[in-house]
Amino acid sequence: MEGNSGRTYRILTLCTMLMAGCSFPDLGRLSEEFAEEVPVTIEIDWNRYAVKASMPDEEKVTDISLMVFDEMGHLERDMYMTAGRDTWKGNITAGISLLSGMKYTICACANFGYKVSAADIGDLNGIRYHMAYPDEYREGMPMYAFMEDVEIVEGKTVRIGLERLMARIDVSLDRSMLSEDVMLEVTGIRIGNCPRNIAVFRNSRAEDESSCFAAGFSHKGDGCSPLNRIRYDGTSDALSLYMLENMQGTFSSTPITSHVQKVFRDNDPRSRICSYIEMDMEYSSDTRYSASAPLTYRFYLGDGPNNLDVERNCLYRITVTPQDDGLKGSGWRVDKSGISYKGTPHLYAYPSGYIRGNIGDEVHIWCDVWPPDTPFDIGLEYMLDDKKDGIYDFRIDEDGHGAVLTLKSPGSGLIYMEAGEPVNDAALFVIEVNLPQVSGSV
Repeated sequence: MEGNSGRTYRILTLCTMLMAGCSFPDLGRLSEEFAEEVPVTIEIDWNRYAVKASMPDEEKVTDISLMVFDEMGHLERDMYMTAGRDTWKGNITAGISLLSGMKYTICACANFGYKVSAADIGDLNGIRYHMAYPDEYREGMPMYAFMEDVEIVEGKTVRIGLERLMARIDVSLDRSMLSEDVMLEVTGIRIGNCPRNIAVFRNSRAEDESSCFAAGFSHKGDGCSPLNRIRYDGTSDALSLYMLENMQGTFSSTPITSHVQKVFRDNDPRSRICSYIEMDMEYSSDTRYSASAPLTYRFYLGDGPNNLDVERNCLYRITVTPQDDGLKGSGWRVDKSGISYKGTPHLYAYPSGYIRGNIGDEVHIWCDVWPPDTPFDIGLEYMLDDKKDGIYDFRIDEDGHGAVLTLKSPGSGLIYMEAGEPVNDAALFVIEVNLPQVSGSV
């Protein structure tokens, strides 16, 4: 009786505690007390998961911080590994002991140059990687890994894939649509509004001007040579640029179809945080050349014309295709302020401003304009009015800068020819037609 009473007492006490809402050790923790620690191999692999078409520096790994969180999100294990003076060749492995049958979250940070850790999985959201200068990746491109619900069994090899925190942008130049006299040589290329830091374990974006390098990752001089190697079809080799993720979202609520339309007003704060490419070129044609400054092309980045996102671990391919004289566009997108004309822009009128002739005469009037691609108005409306009045007929020169007048009847006409930028000048022709002279004695 006494033994039975004792057992009953303990059961009743347990029930009372449950009804009173008393706390007990977490059931997961209780199960951990009976779980067995088993050896596990963690293999870190960046070749299987990272961007395709890599360059050697993109695969350089010098240090890794490894973090393992239990099912409750608490840090279970962490370690910091360095390759010393060398870099790892191939996959990287680490051996640890974890509880069999339990599920874990495994995270890693590579090439940060210091140990990264968090006491709780929620603290991962606060981890940021900062760059001292835009091409700091040459010491090892920053990478990360995040893998949830990894169930542990004895002898298991867990493979986690590193992803680069930077995007790669391959830029090429297609000269096939330029006029034959135009020469473009790239002398510099860079990323504008290049982020200085990144939120490692969540989407990241530059929040203000201070969080960007004004001039980010860049090449100049001989470093631009791939863009100046021209293939048979007019295209160049590609040159790679790198930047941390910058997820700026949609450019406009109104869909647009061309990157050319993606330009911000000066007072738009996004113009100082959205990333763009800036390309400098020495320019030469039959009429113009880059004198005081290079010709500069600029265009905003993004996953399509109506988007501004530059995502980590993604490869973007951009082909710049200038057309005709290569100077189309103005303002922010195409900066041609350093372009000068060969020779002095001018307009000379021939034969003179006042012309007198007889019926049946042919008179050639024209303007010598430099540069020859200057916008020019030959005064067609004036000539049509004079023709309607019967004063003369006309045919326009092939170059559009003059006309041959065939004088028809007495009267006077007026023709006004005008040259635009950069000449900004005009010529006025007054034509007077008289009857033939009558000869005889008095």
